[in-house]
Amino acid sequence: MPSLLFSARQALLLAAAYFFLTMPAQAAEPAYREAKPGAWGRLEYQMIYLTAPEGVLAEFPMPSPQPRWSFADTSPAVARGRLTDSGLDAAVRDRLFADPRARRDDEGVFTLFPSVADIEALKPAVRDAIYRELEKYPQNTFFHDAVLVPDGDSDAWLRGTGLPDHVVALVKQLVWRDGDAVLFSDFSTVLGHAGSDSEARRWVRVLTRTRAVVGYLKVEPADNLAALRRYWSAGFHRKDSLPMLNATADLPGGGRLDLTHLLPPLPRRLAYAYTTPELERTGQAPNCHWTSLNFFNYTRQNIYLDLKFAASKVLEDYDRVSDAPVFGDVLFFLDEKGNAFHSCVFLADDLVFTKNGGNTVMPWIITRLTDVKQLYLHGKSGATIVDFRRRWDDDDD
Repeated sequence: MPSLLFSARQALLLAAAYFFLTMPAQAAEPAYREAKPGAWGRLEYQMIYLTAPEGVLAEFPMPSPQPRWSFADTSPAVARGRLTDSGLDAAVRDRLFADPRARRDDEGVFTLFPSVADIEALKPAVRDAIYRELEKYPQNTFFHDAVLVPDGDSDAWLRGTGLPDHVVALVKQLVWRDGDAVLFSDFSTVLGHAGSDSEARRWVRVLTRTRAVVGYLKVEPADNLAALRRYWSAGFHRKDSLPMLNATADLPGGGRLDLTHLLPPLPRRLAYAYTTPELERTGQAPNCHWTSLNFFNYTRQNIYLDLKFAASKVLEDYDRVSDAPVFGDVLFFLDEKGNAFHSCVFLADDLVFTKNGGNTVMPWIITRLTDVKQLYLHGKSGATIVDFRRRWDDDDD
């Protein structure tokens, strides 16, 4: 339906424009960072933070101000043992288990209800141990999909958010560590200090902001333009970006081309935007695999929201490769059993295109593979990253 498609594109563009106009002031950063040169040419980029538009946040289910710890397929005795091993104070542990709300539901999920004071009183080592356990269970939404503090620098992450000083201090107290990753999960605890619904939503909005990359390809007349054209068109199978690349090369002395103009049409529309209601009408928000497998498609295929069809697409149209990744390769993050728990699309050097989960406050972004690894590989011993490259047919040219 053309009118429906047009409205969806408008919404995505407006959402993308919104974040550029409302980004909070950032900490001092180098003007540009240089990527390693390669077949992709010479790239430079800046780090930015994206904040979800208020319209997106209005549809986001706000966390309950009552903290809860859930243990799937776990008996109360096993949960007690794990909390004991984590170093939780015995008196606190006994009180949580004596709480009449503590119960195991019909699906075998056992849940405890610590108070805000209990959460704030946890010692750092105890917090880390408990949260690494809670992270295992999808029922603990904000632990299973924790917010990554980029580079582990809480000061830089919170600078410019406009949060009250006492909330900034509390958030810094509540961050936890899993390996090299510094994470934040305690939305319930923080919201317990909010004075109104609007204040709570404002705090969630800035605490879920996402770091991303705005990058540029530097093009000069002396560059090997044929090689650049081949690389950024995936071997001339997707030529949509070539008019902009050619136009930039024709400028006197060359110029800079925003990386979004080098993406295929669908990810170009999605970059830096948030999920719209139109995209959620399937009943499931687009996720990382949907994003990766639709990268070269002109029309989005929602069938990839089903892992069965996503897996069959990879088996039918992609080859696993062991050489250096190239533009458009899909990088799958596999657990020790070979199950893909995340994917992203390689662009160049350390830059990828991704959507980190199906959460509506997580935008489509260009970001560093280094950051994606930190977010998804922490606490996952035995996990690997494998590279799959699209197998092009003659009619794909």
